[in-house]
Amino acid sequence: MYLILAAAIALIWANSPFAEAYQALISIEAIKGVAIFTFFLSLGIELRHEITKGSLSKPRQAIVPIFAAIGGMLVPVGIYSLINQGLPTAAGWGVPMSTDVAFALAVLAIAGRFLPAPIRVFLLTVAVVDDSLTILMIALFFSSTFHALSVVSLAGVAIGLLLPRGQKLTGWLTPTVNYVALPVFALVSAGVNIQGLGASIVGSAITWGVIVAMVLGKPLGVLGTTWLVTKSGLGKLAAGIKWPDLLSIGSLFGMCFTVALLMTELSFGPKPTEHSIANISVFIGSLTSAALAVVALQIRKRAHV
Repeated sequence: MYLILAAAIALIWANSPFAEAYQALISIEAIKGVAIFTFFLSLGIELRHEITKGSLSKPRQAIVPIFAAIGGMLVPVGIYSLINQGLPTAAGWGVPMSTDVAFALAVLAIAGRFLPAPIRVFLLTVAVVDDSLTILMIALFFSSTFHALSVVSLAGVAIGLLLPRGQKLTGWLTPTVNYVALPVFALVSAGVNIQGLGASIVGSAITWGVIVAMVLGKPLGVLGTTWLVTKSGLGKLAAGIKWPDLLSIGSLFGMCFTVALLMTELSFGPKPTEHSIANISVFIGSLTSAALAVVALQIRKRAHV
C-alpha cells in the first residue's frame, strides 16, 4: 500500500502551503526516469522468465492469459474512446489500459491469501503481458514525441528481456521496485493541484472515461475474453483455477495505477488541467477497483472457510 500512501502524500503536498517545494521536486525529470526504468527493467526480467520457464512457456496454457490481457486492454480502450469520441481528450485512450501488477498482487496477498496459487500466477501473467503490450503501444504511438519517459520505459523492458541471468537480480530488485521505485514514481507523478477543479472533474469526459474503463472495462475484458477462449477450446485454464475464484479477482485487473500515471503524462503532459483530471481519475478508479476486489474476495472467502 506504499503506492497509495505516496500518492496521498503527493496530493496533500501539492495542495499545501509547501506546493512550491513539490513543484521543484517534480521538475527533476531524472527522478521519474530512474524510477520508471527500474520498474520496467523488473517487468522485462519477469516477462523473460514467464516466456522461458513460466506460464507462457506452454503454448496452449499461455494462450489464455495472453488473450485475456489483450481483451483487458481493448475493452477499456473502447469504452474510453466511446465516451471521449470526437473530443480532444480522446488522446487519453491509453490511460486505463494496463493493470498495476504490484498494486494488484499486494491486494491479493492481503485479501486473497486463501485462494489457490494458480490464481496468483494467472493474475501475474495477465498483468505482465498487458504491461508489456502497453510498452508496445508506447513504442508505436508515443515514441515519436521523444518523451523521455517513453524512451526510458522502452529501454528498461528491452534490457530486462535481454539479460540472460536477470532472474538472479530479483532478490534485491523486487523489493527495490515495490518499496522505493514505485512509491517514488507515485510521489512525483500523482500530486496535482485540485483547487478549482471540482466542477471540471465531475463534468469531464476524461473522468468518466477513465473510471468506467478501469472499474468495469478491465474486469469485463479480461474475464470475458478468458471465457471465450476457454469455451472455444482454443486454450485452457491452468489446473487448480476455478471460475468462482477467478471471478472474485476480476476487479483487481481494474487497478491501473503506475503505468496509468505514465500514460497520463504521455497523453496530457503539456495540458495541466487535463493531466490533473486524468491523474485524479486514475486514483479514484484504482481505489474503487481495490475496494470492490476486497469485497468480492471476502464474499468468496466464505466458500473456502
